[in-house]
Amino acid sequence: MPLPRSPQSPQLRHNHSRGSSIVEFALILPLVLLLTVAVIDFGRAFFVRNIVEQAAREGARLRAVSSLSDSAKVTARVNQVIGSAGVGVKTLTVTGPDASRLDHVVVVVNFNWIFPGVFNLFGAGFRNPSTLSGEAWMRNEGTS
Repeated sequence: MPLPRSPQSPQLRHNHSRGSSIVEFALILPLVLLLTVAVIDFGRAFFVRNIVEQAAREGARLRAVSSLSDSAKVTARVNQVIGSAGVGVKTLTVTGPDASRLDHVVVVVNFNWIFPGVFNLFGAGFRNPSTLSGEAWMRNEGTS
């Protein structure tokens, strides 16, 4: 004996589910876009922060193996490393060697968020420009 057929054909049920898929997509799309924007902006911030830290290390290393009169070389090296991030140095502080023969380099840059308003919707308080800094300490090996 054959099984009774459903009152709705499979084709008719498919048309109803297509409408619900569009509604689900419309509800999920803003969240996916928000996540994508956050990943892009925070990825850029981490990249720039990494470059700033590297520039501070490079400057401290150059300062540690050279004399006090070579601070212009330190500035040039820091600017060279920072140039790959596409940001400009806001402040650069080179100190040392101190009593324990340590050189200290601090690099501060301005960072512009692409989408600060998106984060501020959730109370983050981001504003343009934000400052990112990196610093490095290194024992002086030069003739100071």
